[in-house]
Amino acid sequence: MSVLSTLMAVVRVGFLNRVRRYSFLVVLVLCIVAGYVFVPAPGANYVTLGWGSDAVFYRGVYNSAWIGSVVALLTGMFLALFGFYVVNDLVRLDEDSGVGQVIATAPLGNPVYTLGCAVSNFLVLGCMVFIVFLTALGMQFVRGEVFAVDLWALLSPFLVIVLPLMFLVAAVAVFFETSLSRSVGNIVYVFLWLFGVPLLSDSIDLIGNNLVISSMRAAGEVVFPGLSQNQFILGYAWGFPEGRELAAFAWSGVQWSLEVVQGRLFVVMLAVCVSLLASLRFNRFDPAGESRGAVVSSMEPVEVSDAGVTPIGEIRLGGLEEGVSFGFGSILLAELRLMLREFPSIGGMGVLVAFGLFAGGLLLPVGSARGMLLPLAWLLPVLYWSKLGTREARFGTGQLVFSSAFFVLRQFLALWLVGFLISLVTGGGVMLGLVLSGEVVGALAVFVGALFVPSLALFLGVWTGSCKVFEFLYVLLWYVGPLSGFVPLDFMGALGGSVAGGVWWFYLGVAFVFFGVGFLGRLRRFGG
Repeated sequence: MSVLSTLMAVVRVGFLNRVRRYSFLVVLVLCIVAGYVFVPAPGANYVTLGWGSDAVFYRGVYNSAWIGSVVALLTGMFLALFGFYVVNDLVRLDEDSGVGQVIATAPLGNPVYTLGCAVSNFLVLGCMVFIVFLTALGMQFVRGEVFAVDLWALLSPFLVIVLPLMFLVAAVAVFFETSLSRSVGNIVYVFLWLFGVPLLSDSIDLIGNNLVISSMRAAGEVVFPGLSQNQFILGYAWGFPEGRELAAFAWSGVQWSLEVVQGRLFVVMLAVCVSLLASLRFNRFDPAGESRGAVVSSMEPVEVSDAGVTPIGEIRLGGLEEGVSFGFGSILLAELRLMLREFPSIGGMGVLVAFGLFAGGLLLPVGSARGMLLPLAWLLPVLYWSKLGTREARFGTGQLVFSSAFFVLRQFLALWLVGFLISLVTGGGVMLGLVLSGEVVGALAVFVGALFVPSLALFLGVWTGSCKVFEFLYVLLWYVGPLSGFVPLDFMGALGGSVAGGVWWFYLGVAFVFFGVGFLGRLRRFGG
């Protein structure tokens, strides 16, 4: 088999594996829905792109150029985040399916393989982009302001802006797979999207918003000279005044100059470089080349985790070393030890950090402890929480673990308590400091957060069997809510406004719902 045919097989198999999965369908449906809502009706109570005040809202006429560019921009932002989590496991899929052993013996160099993985990822994301393009085409007729279709004006933003960005996302996914553990990569990517893209927007216009918006602004100011003096909106602005006056202007689209095209080709070349860089850390599916643990005798039972391969004989599960025991205390202690062994390299440093967080929460001023230290304290353990409820799915040990009588409930409670103890250890100092300062309600809000986080983690872990869903949603919720000051999403009681408004009551109820539905999921799978 030639190198080219092997490469094409890698691309084809990787593409087919992803488009047949449930996660691809979910994100695809979300893309279609997003393509619809990205073009709000004139009377909608939200806007996505334009300039406005309480009295006037300025936007372009819904022609092909405006609809295509608006949907393309917001699709790029949307898929740059969500699309990564659809395509960031191709190397692992090849390894788990045994295809990697075939590839390891094929005349296919590491750079060619990682580039092929990036191309396969790109095709998956490209399919989603194409579906959104068709949605944008339909939206021009649904909104009905201009029925004449300019196919190039509608399509060109997707070709020039979105597809190069998707290729970069595809390459970064391969790089993260070969360079970082899955959980660390999931979290790092969220932060890269939240902070890195905005910081780089002036030097590298990855999303293309600077290019498109400047062209729109120039066209709008010809008709409405005061347009740029109003508030600019990109994304979603809900509750925009319904009585506003709509001021629409005609925009014919971006002029795709040679300089603009060269800038997008730079993004493509950057993606190629990232995918080739990934080959430097790729171990070619050679277990001997992995740095995830020492060699263990093939005859010795092992516990496999992200931290490495650990002989089962080294794990003392509570009272099991003295004899077989399935009491709740033994189960709780066993789950705690297994959780801590997920990241043995943290070790004593983790204990010191936990002690420092507790002491800091107790000694710092209440405002600083609740508003600054608590969000940090409940971000650091995210990799521990994300493992709740997933171990059996990750290692295929479900039938073994749940073969004993009445074990489902006890093990579920033990898992939840482990997550809750992590919440208490890292956030307990803030709670105690609030109580000592007389802010009992504030302490209750933090306590509810300590209940909510493990309930959310266990619910998602049980129903998805994956760590990355929690890692993605939790970090996003943490950023938009407590860190950005959005009161309705302050699940941890870090904002004084959410405490005063009783938001914590809502999260108390949601925590119980997540706990109950998570337990039902456990029963559904293992309880018969």
